[in-house]
Amino acid sequence: MMDLEINGRYDDAFIHLLLVGLASILEDADNQRTCMIWWKNRGTAVIRSNDDLSWEGCAAIVQAHAKRWKDSPWLNASGAYSDGEKEYATLSPRFKAPSSPDKWRLLERNRTRAIDTLQTGLDRRYVGALGEPSYWSGDLTANGYTPDRGASRWEMVTRNRGQEFITGRLRPLSEAVSSRSLLQIKEGLRDVKVVDEVGENKDNSRTPTGLRRPSITDNARAWCALFGVSVFPVMKSATPRRGSTAAFAQIAGRNPFVTLPIWLEPWTLDRYRAVVRSRALLTIGLDEVLEDSASGEAFRIRFDITTMTVERSRRWLKSKGVEYCMLFPQYVSDNPTAPERWLMKGHPVFMEHTSI
Repeated sequence: MMDLEINGRYDDAFIHLLLVGLASILEDADNQRTCMIWWKNRGTAVIRSNDDLSWEGCAAIVQAHAKRWKDSPWLNASGAYSDGEKEYATLSPRFKAPSSPDKWRLLERNRTRAIDTLQTGLDRRYVGALGEPSYWSGDLTANGYTPDRGASRWEMVTRNRGQEFITGRLRPLSEAVSSRSLLQIKEGLRDVKVVDEVGENKDNSRTPTGLRRPSITDNARAWCALFGVSVFPVMKSATPRRGSTAAFAQIAGRNPFVTLPIWLEPWTLDRYRAVVRSRALLTIGLDEVLEDSASGEAFRIRFDITTMTVERSRRWLKSKGVEYCMLFPQYVSDNPTAPERWLMKGHPVFMEHTSI
């Protein structure tokens, strides 16, 4: 059987998202297709489909997927939802929120219409995983209101100068990828030739969208990696912080972090989703970031992080085939109004001796 090998290091969160995003796009294109995914070594991840898909076939599917989204009514839906005449993408999870009930009603009505036009399971899973502007949390009169609480932590576009995710990232990427030849998409996915049209091939390109530090990033890879977010549902929050998502969490007073598994045998996407949404994975991440201090001990008690629960989590993860976990701290700049965020280089959290 043909294995599609993805070059990229295990300590780069972008590659983890690329692996599951590309596999999700491939499965979504054919309801008879099943993709198996795994890590071959520290620098190579693998996708294998039950229909022996080649890189040429893979490129054609990615191109068609990007074009379908580029031409779709949901990606292009927009409206003047905030104060003034500036329009924002209807399905963007974060932007300057409406201040009037009429604007909120317009946004909700248009969101519902846009969501009704989604065509596939992955379409719906992805839009749901991105989240939405929160109208339900905080106290507007006490200046404690923020619409970002309904958005996924995986959406890390810096909100300055009116920027937002769909207009500033998804639409340009869909245009760039759908305009490429199949050979160009294939070369990009295989990391043979890196072309960053949206980021103008600049070293500080924001194309990675927080999945790694700003850097020149191939647009076909970025398109697929962003769809990797589809496996991480968002949990809506009424607290002062943005809601956590599967594998992406934060403890008060500390920067957010991501915990992702490493496994060496073929997994289905269903198994991957089960592992990354698990309490066991969160427990391993929390145990790693909570130092032995008074505040750390308080959080251990609050989240029931004990020797017993950690060992139980390790046993469950091992039973699913997890060799160890990678923990990715999130960098947050010191800009008080529009901080920039990205996932830094990850480090392994070992559960037992491994040879990878």
